[in-house]
Amino acid sequence: MNAAKSVVRFRTQSGEFAVPVEHVREVRTAAGMLTLPAPGVHVVGVLPDGNRSLTVVSALGVGRDQVLVLDPDGEPFGLLVEEVSGVISLDEARIGPPPVGQTDDIVSGVVHGGDELLLLVDARSLARTIGR
Repeated sequence: MNAAKSVVRFRTQSGEFAVPVEHVREVRTAAGMLTLPAPGVHVVGVLPDGNRSLTVVSALGVGRDQVLVLDPDGEPFGLLVEEVSGVISLDEARIGPPPVGQTDDIVSGVVHGGDELLLLVDARSLARTIGR
């Protein structure tokens, strides 16, 4: 029997993605996000997060209404997405190798589903793109 991997599935204008559920802290609205006057690459703003601010990025294509709060190594950050569709279970045998041509190893694998591709995101690699 093949092992199953639980992932949170989400969408941006660029396509369908998923990230391991253990790297997701929460899903929240983008309402109240403030833009920075001189943002870094992929940074779209900040949200209040308790006594801290949460950096929000849009590194996987244009997002809109929801922020997926990722916390791969104790340094949380937000990913602006169009929609989070929920937690799904993937048969690990269906996960293919990452695509060639990436400058960063953000996409760690690909799941083919007919005419559709689901790209698996490495949250640690994504965090490195914003200097975490």
